[in-house]
Formats: sequence, C-alpha cells, structure tokens
Amino acid sequence: MSRVLAVGDLHGIMTALQSAIAVAVDVEADAISQVGDFWLADRHWSKFTARHSAYMETAAASPVPIVAIDGNHEIWPTLTRFAATPEALQAAAARRPVSLGGSLWWAQRGSVWAWNGCRVGALGGAVSPDKHIEDVRRCRWPEETVTDADLGRLVENADVEHDGKLDLLFTHDAPAQIRGLRGGVDYLWRFPEVEAEMNQTRKLLAEAVVRLEPGTLLHGHWHQHNRETINETTDAVSLAANMEPGTAAAAVLDLHGPGVDVETTGIGYRTDTARWAASARDITRLAEL
Repeated sequence: MSRVLAVGDLHGIMTALQSAIAVAVDVEADAISQVGDFWLADRHWSKFTARHSAYMETAAASPVPIVAIDGNHEIWPTLTRFAATPEALQAAAARRPVSLGGSLWWAQRGSVWAWNGCRVGALGGAVSPDKHIEDVRRCRWPEETVTDADLGRLVENADVEHDGKLDLLFTHDAPAQIRGLRGGVDYLWRFPEVEAEMNQTRKLLAEAVVRLEPGTLLHGHWHQHNRETINETTDAVSLAANMEPGTAAAAVLDLHGPGVDVETTGIGYRTDTARWAASARDITRLAEL
C-alpha cells in the first residue's frame, strides 16, 4: 500500500509548507500531493525575494517528494517560460510531472501517472475571483484559467496510459457537480464576466469527472472542507487552506490499486499574512525576472 498526503492551498506560507512536510513525515507518507496555489515558480530561486527563495528551497529539500498542481496563484510568467524548455516539453510529451528541482515536481495540466497501481491525473488551474480588482490584477495572469485544450490533453493522456479512466484526480477548483461548498465572493455582481469564466472552469472539471470517472477527487481553491459523492461514484474531497489546525487542510490517502482510502486531518500551524513568502508587489516584480 502506498500512502500520500494530499495538502490544500499553501499560498507561499513557509510555516504551512513546513507543517505539511512535518505531517507527511509523521504519517510516513511516500509523497505529498498539493492541489494548487503553492506559489510555484521556475528554478531561478536566487533571483527571488529572500522569503520566496527560502520557501522554494525548503520545498526542494523536503525529505518527502512534493507533486504540486498549479492553481490561480502561481508565478505564472516564470512557469510559462519554464514550460517551453526542452526538459519541460519532454515531460509533457511523456505525460508526466516535471522536476522543479530537488524534491519539488510540477504536475502540468493533463499529467497522468500511477502510484501503487492507482491511476492518477492532474488538471490544475482556476479563475481568480478578484482578477479585476485594481490592487491585485497585476499578478493575475491569463494562464491561470483552465481551457478546453487542458481538458482534452488530460482525456487523451488517460486514454493512452490508463484506458480512459482514472482512480484519483487532483484539481484546483471544484467541479460543478459539487454542491456543498459555502458562500461565494460578494463582489462578483460587479464582474459578471468573471463569474461566467469561473462557472466555465467548473463545467470543464465536471466534464473531466464524467469522462474519466475517478473514484476519488481532491481539490482546493475554496479554502474550506467538504466531502460528498458526485457523479454517483466519485468521492469528492475539498481541502481547507494553509495547514491551519482543525480545518481539514490535509488528507491521508492510502492507495491500493484502484482503491483510495481517504482520512482527513487538520494538523498544522496557524499562520497569517506576515508569514507569506511575498506580497502582491513582490510577485509582480518576480514575474519580470
């Protein structure tokens, strides 16, 4: 049996990352799977702010491998540049995650692989609900959005590698079939076009569930815990964020062939924005390096 610690959004918070690694070691996980908003960037860590450089170096030095999908809060210009390198293109052609150095791996959209006979896939990305807000829109990039091509790549790769089905799917946003998530964003009425983009992303993820029939799905983005059955047979688990205690920001996955046993846990440190690896201004500057 292979054990994986699934972790919710980390947002570049050092204490949250350290907590995730500590929990993974404590539960004897073979890997950490992080469901987006890691604040991923390429390998040019020495050019980053001291905080973000230390954050990425901590991930690379993790005693447990970290496989992160992308969310809407990553340093997208650096990832886009890295995705065009021969190494990243080779990994994409092989339908596999690509190394960002040391123990840190990026599961680009459409990546598929197997863990202990369990067929796994990744479809990251989400629309930032605040993308038109003046203070933050400089660091909200078009690459964050899930596209039809992303979905098509995942389906095609699953066809080639896994006979068109998955046992475990990691997404950042929640498929449209999920109904138990609370609330929303109260200022979206001012930006109906953003709400429409968000709904389109969730519909694409819903289509992925219908076509690939994963037995288990884990996602983040909503910063809250929820668990329900969707599409009649998919156990959909929503993870809270930042490894805050008591919030079910992580889940232990025991993988045995097509079966996945999921146990949620809320172990971790409470964090605040003072611990974040970089501010919105820092992210904008990083993207220009």
